[in-house]
Amino acid sequence: MTNGTKTHPLSEHALAALKRVAREPLPSSEINPGVVNRLLRDSFVEDVRLPSPFKSHKGALISHLQITEAGRSAAHIRADE
Repeated sequence: MTNGTKTHPLSEHALAALKRVAREPLPSSEINPGVVNRLLRDSFVEDVRLPSPFKSHKGALISHLQITEAGRSAAHIRADE
């Protein structure tokens, strides 16, 4: 979130969401929309279309978040973790 030109650090909640995405791509709908917006805006994640894990539309392609190298750096996660 920006206030003028200052970008605030990620909140604990946003950092936890980023670490969840680092483990595996997650449907965008599983994460708070404000957090999704911040992670996308800062290029910590990218939006990819993957098969849905939900029963209601199993197999349909839906929006998932996938971590980027910038996201790994922000979360202090090595690529091999």
